[in-house]
Formats: sequence, structure tokens, C-alpha cells
Amino acid sequence: MTKYDNIKKLNLKVKGIDCATCAEKIQKALMLNNGIKGIKVYLGAEKVDIQFDPSIIKEQSIIDAINNLGYKVLSKNEEASKRLFFKGEWTFDLIRIGFVFLLIVLSLTGITKRLLPIDILSIIASVVGGYPLIKHAYIDLRQKAITVNVFMSLGVVAATAIGEFRSAAIIAFFMLISEFIDSFTMEKSRKAIKDLIDMAPKTARVKRGDKEIEIPIEEVKKGDIVVVKPGEKIPVEGIIISGRGSINQSPITGESIPVEKKEGDLVYAATINQLGVLFIKVTHTGQDTTYARIIKLVEEAETSKAPVQRIADKFAAYFTPAILAIAIITFLITWKITNAIAVIVVACPCTVAIATPLAVIASMGKAAKKGIIIKGGRYLEALAKVDTLVVDKTGTVTIGDPVVTDIKGFAEHDDKEIISCAAGMERYSEHPLAKAIMKKAMEMGVTIPEPEGYRVVPGMGIEAILNGKRILIGSREMLKSSDITIPAEIERYINQKEEEGKTALLLSHDNIVCGVICVADIIREGSVEAIDSLKSLGFKDIIMLTGDNPLTAKAIATSLGIENVRAQLLPEEKLNAIKELELRGRKILMVGDGINDAPALAQSHVGIAMGAGGSDAAIEASDVVLMRDDWRQIPEAVMIGRKTFRVIKQNLAIGIIFNLVGVSLASVGILSPVAAAVAHVMPDVLVFLNSSRLLK
Repeated sequence: MTKYDNIKKLNLKVKGIDCATCAEKIQKALMLNNGIKGIKVYLGAEKVDIQFDPSIIKEQSIIDAINNLGYKVLSKNEEASKRLFFKGEWTFDLIRIGFVFLLIVLSLTGITKRLLPIDILSIIASVVGGYPLIKHAYIDLRQKAITVNVFMSLGVVAATAIGEFRSAAIIAFFMLISEFIDSFTMEKSRKAIKDLIDMAPKTARVKRGDKEIEIPIEEVKKGDIVVVKPGEKIPVEGIIISGRGSINQSPITGESIPVEKKEGDLVYAATINQLGVLFIKVTHTGQDTTYARIIKLVEEAETSKAPVQRIADKFAAYFTPAILAIAIITFLITWKITNAIAVIVVACPCTVAIATPLAVIASMGKAAKKGIIIKGGRYLEALAKVDTLVVDKTGTVTIGDPVVTDIKGFAEHDDKEIISCAAGMERYSEHPLAKAIMKKAMEMGVTIPEPEGYRVVPGMGIEAILNGKRILIGSREMLKSSDITIPAEIERYINQKEEEGKTALLLSHDNIVCGVICVADIIREGSVEAIDSLKSLGFKDIIMLTGDNPLTAKAIATSLGIENVRAQLLPEEKLNAIKELELRGRKILMVGDGINDAPALAQSHVGIAMGAGGSDAAIEASDVVLMRDDWRQIPEAVMIGRKTFRVIKQNLAIGIIFNLVGVSLASVGILSPVAAAVAHVMPDVLVFLNSSRLLK
């Protein structure tokens, strides 16, 4: 038995994780227990994944440890109705805030002044409003952590101790508002991620013999036949075996226009069948579907912190002891306890703590709904800083599926004769160019003859007997090696087509060149527009790195407006090219799709994989995945990164400047404890309003 044989995984939904401090508190508390092997806290999804040894610690002990920190581990039933659950919690919070506010207003009217010697309404308000703060402060102190809850509780208790009952009540009231705003703000930022999760179907209609039965999605197995009617979500990933449909794929790709699907086509889980009845053979279920992978990528992405988060982390590390020291020094200099209380109350570390995760979670969720999967905060920040675009050619700026573009007959042969003959020669070849010729022949409806004496000349072409004639099809070199002279007229035609980026295949019979077929890879729709947009965004250079021949590469690059081209590169040469650019100080955005692009994608500051048709290796190596092969998503991803980074910097500035100014004013008595409590709420509101721009 290895040391990993007895490790078990526990996935928990936890309510109340509203900032990075919460995540850190859970991690520290759980790691104090023997048997805990690993912890990941997902702030955006409100999830905690724990690896533990069940022979040392039980599941319930882990759940109890989290609950004892003041959070709430949701049961399966509570998870299923979590939206109603959250609304109920918010309703209770608002009722408490309203009740405390009513008590303060009644206190201000002096309604109990004649009956009692003390302000009983303010005392009740401080107890009701201060209880949640004091409860969390107690938990934090028990964990040897000085947090904002401790600060706020200290302010309420200190004001009460010196007889400032109304001030204590008002401080508690505004602290409740601040807590509610923090929770509400984070929940709003999570909305895009929660919407993604909620889109996943919960049941499937499965064919069992002659019957159709509805079962939970967890019970569907690979190979089952699932029936999907018009207007229903497709619950699994699979292949259509019967029927046609119009599928809304926006949950996966972000595209708004439905896609027509027929027998043999792949369909994704969580997409919507708008028209037609589909019978789907299941290939992937549950966590193996593309949709589940998207959700997992988005959830895990937030654990990758943006470098700018280090500023917030350093600020938070020194903030608590600094505020306590300032409060003590304020009291020793002024001998006014109210000044010291104001310093403690006005301090707002949460604003700085949530500045980055708030923006990151909002942006990643929003991008995911558009079919752009960004794998973490660090890549959002890197997207904001890239200045050089490097692209692969085949499958990236082109569709990677050659098509016949030109057919020209010579020596009195017409186009149909040429394509028929070429298709007969290529009918048993698996080469991409052969497939393009066969497809064109079928479109033109020509007869495809059977070849005899079939012989492949590697890297050059094919030789065979067709209709009693010796036929050759292939490159110039193929014909020249067989002592076939290519007339000057045909040479000029071939040169012209190659300058256009097309591959020319020559056809000959009985030593006479009788035709030329040109095949080309088609440039992806939107790539020219996208590259122009990137240039307007200030990209210094746009470079094509490809393994294709120089002539074709240059022609494609020219049509895209790319001047810098390096062709006939091996994967390691692409990698070295990226390293060279980085040594010159460039921030590289690399776009690719194939296995040979994976090393270069991984080396770049940001690697973008064309996800819909891209290889698994490229998707794993990349930092951003486009779920549809639409180049227009690339400048959009860059703009998302820039806007997010701009908002993060603004949020941090709001938090840091406010705390510096607020503490300074409080220490000299300009801000009273009550004014400090009012001011404490302001940066939270500003950060929320600023971050909400990312959700539009």
C-alpha cells in the first residue's frame, strides 16, 4: 500500500466564503487537524475540496470544523435549493438591519428617556446588531486571528464601555450594512459562474426497450440512447444516431445563432434543442462532458492569483498590527478614547481583500458565458500586458481543411475530365489533399474510375493505370523525375497560383501535362478583422510561425496583413522563437491549435488555444481556450483582461487611499466613531459599483 491508497476526497458547498481572508481562515483551521492532506478553496463557486485520510479524521469532523468557523456547509437538499436558501438568509439580514435602524430612530426621539435612566433602545440595538460581529470575532480570536470582525467588535464594546450607547448602536448598524454589501457584492460577481452551473440538466430521458424513462443525470451511462425533444436541454455529450435538430450552443461556445445538427454530429451537454427530436448515443456523462470541464476550469481558475493580488496580500499582512498600533498611539497622544475607537472603526481591510477576487470572478464568469475560458487571475493580468501576437497557420488562422479552389484543363481536356481522373487516382489515399479532391468530385457529380497498378511515390504523388493510360498526379518534382516536360504556359499558371498561397497538383497522361488542380486552406472567417483590431489595440508586432512551406505561408500572411513570417519550423524551433522574443522584452500572446503548438503555447506569457477543434494537448498547455474557433474572440479576451486589470487597480487604490485618509482623520478627531462607522461603508459601495461594470 502506498501513502496515497487511503486518501479520500470530499467536496463541500460552503455558504459565507466572501473574501480571500475567509478562504485562508478555512485552510489554516483545517490544516491543524491530523489526517488532512490537501485543501482547495474556490471563492467563486463557494466550494471546498479536501483530501483526507478517513482512518485518521472523519467527514463529519471536517464539516463540524468548518461550521465552527461561522460558515455553513450545505447539505445536498440545501444545495438543490440554494437560491431560495440565500434569499432567505438575505431576508433575515435585512430584517435585522431594519430592526436595528428602527431602534436607533426611536432612541433619537427620546421616547424612553422619561421612563428609564439609560438609553435601553440603543443598548438593545447594539446587542442585536453587534451579536454577529462579536460571534465571528470570538471565533477568529479562538483561531488566533485578528480580523476586521475583531476590530468592529472592539469598536462596539469600547463605545458601550464608555457609555456611548447610541454610538455603539450606530457603529453596529453600519457594520451590518458593510457585511451585507460585501456578501451581496460577492454573490453578484458569482452570478455568471452560478448561471453556468445552473444550466446543467438534472435529468435525462433514456430509451429502455420500447419505453422512454426519465432518470437522474447521474444514472445515465455511456452507450445509453437519450431522447431530446424540441425546447429541451441536451443532458449528455454524444452522437446523434437519428433525427435532425437546430441546436443553441451558446452555453458552450457563446454563439447566439443556432447550429443545424444531423446524424453523425456531436452534440454537447447543456445546449438546447430548439427544433426536431434527437436520439443521441451517449459518449460522455457527468464530469467528463465538455460543459463540466468548462465549469471545472472556471472554478479552478480563481486559485491562480493575479500578481497584483500580492499588493493586497502584503497590505493585509501589515494592516491589522498597524491599525492596532495607530489606535494605541492615538490614545496615548490625545488621551481621547473616542479617537482610538474611530481609528479602529474606520479601518476597512475587506475593501482591499476583495478588490482583486471580486473583479477576477466577475470577469472569468462573464467571459465563460461568451465561450472564452480564462484559466486564472494571473492570465487576466497577463492579457492586459501582452504586446506581441504570435500565430500558427494551419488550423489557427486557416481552418486546417483544404478545399479545391481551381481546376484547369490543358491539351483539350475539360474540368470534369481532370477532376474525374484526379479523384480516381486519389480514391484510396488518406492524404488531406486527396480528401479535398474526392469531395470536389462528389460535388460535381463526376464518375470516379478504378485505378490499376497503384503506386505511391512518398512526398511526391501517385502513379497508376487509369482507363488504360499511365497517369501521374503530384508535384512538379514528380513529373520531372519521370522526364515529363512542363510547358512554359503551365509553369506560369502554377507560379501564379502558388503566389496566391495555393498548392498545385499536376496531372499527366502518356507524358503530357493535361491539367492542374489547385488546393488551398481557407482563412478563418473574422481573422483579418481580429488582427486589425489587435493592431489598433497597440500590438507592436504580429508574427506567423508555421511548419508549412515559405511560399504558402507568405501568401496567407500577406492576405492577413502579417509581415513577419517564419516557415518550415519544427515544434522546438517555434519554442525557441518564443524564447528569443521574450529575451527582447516582448510580452507574447501565442495562438495555436495543434499538438506541435503545445510547447510554444506553454512558454508564452498567454497561450490561446482554438478550443472547438483544438487538440487536448493544446487546450491543456494553453492559458485561454476559445470554445468556438472565432478569431474575433481574441481581441475581446485582450479587452476583458485590460478592463479587469484596470478595475482591479482602481479598486486597490480606493481601498488603500480610503484607509490612509480615514485613519488619519480619525486619529486627529475629525471623524467621530459614528462618522467613522458611516465612512467605513463607503469604499465597499464604491468597489461594488466599480466592479459591477465588468458584469455588463
